[in-house]
Amino acid sequence: MWRILLPLTLALACSLALGDDKAREKREEAKLRALEQDIKALRETLDKRGGERRDLAAELKEHELAVSAINQKITALDASIARLNDELVALDDRKAALVEQRRAQEALIAREVEAAFRLGRAEPLKLLLNQEQPDHLTRTLRYYQYFVAARSAKIADFKATLAELAAVENAIATRQDALATDRGQLDIEKAELAARSEERRQVLAALDRELGSEQARLAEMDSQRRELEAILARLQEAIQDLAAPSSDPFPKLRGKLPWPAAGKVVKGYGAMRAQNLPWKGWLIAADEGAAVTAVHNGRVVFSDYLRGHGLVLIVDHGNNYLSLYAHNQVLLKELGEWVRAGEKIAQVGKSGGLEDSALYFEIRHNGQPQDPRNWLTRR
Repeated sequence: MWRILLPLTLALACSLALGDDKAREKREEAKLRALEQDIKALRETLDKRGGERRDLAAELKEHELAVSAINQKITALDASIARLNDELVALDDRKAALVEQRRAQEALIAREVEAAFRLGRAEPLKLLLNQEQPDHLTRTLRYYQYFVAARSAKIADFKATLAELAAVENAIATRQDALATDRGQLDIEKAELAARSEERRQVLAALDRELGSEQARLAEMDSQRRELEAILARLQEAIQDLAAPSSDPFPKLRGKLPWPAAGKVVKGYGAMRAQNLPWKGWLIAADEGAAVTAVHNGRVVFSDYLRGHGLVLIVDHGNNYLSLYAHNQVLLKELGEWVRAGEKIAQVGKSGGLEDSALYFEIRHNGQPQDPRNWLTRR
């Protein structure tokens, strides 16, 4: 009896476990959506407290989001063009091999045709009459059948080569048409990008004139910082209820984390950005479009635009640790997605009003900023 009951028990246990996993995933998804709505409501509240510059800030956001969308299209088109080029190279190589194969087969078929022509239509009869010993008749006929079958196989192979060559040539023509279309679309997107970038520059200039005094600039930066702090505080509350990533605990990787971008630190932790306004992370100068990678395994808990910080992505690493990546050109991950250490999650940009491309990076523990120098590997 136990031999019957044991498999049933195991199957039931697996079914229950699977059901628990699905229920857990649904609860996590619900929590993330609730967090998304909370953040949205918080941002709406913060926006209502803004002053006269909100219209220009909203216009800047519109242009920067448009620039980001265009850059995403350009990135996709670049990838498509690279893939098509690789396929064309492979198809050209295959075509060259097939052409060579066709030539060899043509020569072989020509020899076979010449041999058949010399023997004439009565090929089997001549072979039989040339036999001096009747007991070799059966063997000779069998050899002749093999010979005919081999000749037929060569002809079939030749036809197959011609068919594949035609298919490859059609595939090359198709890829070339697709390549021309993608390149044409790429030119259109780049022209649109140039126009949007110029509009962005004009809005930035208008914002600069609007701010005027140093005191006004300081007040604006302080306002932007407080908005970010409010969102981070809300996220810190929310992650208490979320499942932590199953990986090496963040604290154990102190001094061993990979850098989020290849570049030079131009503003260090604690340096004064303005009067009484220190940097709480690193500003890393990097090429526009360069890869931004996650410093550790985790889950995305924020992926959106923030005034003064541009396109921002925040990852929860468990143990009340968060990492923040700001001023991105493109965000490649959405709320709730899991990421792995070293995985590309964004592209370096200058959204949020930067003049030069850079990544702003923070590490937080229990809501408090940490010096990245203590966490990232030495260079």
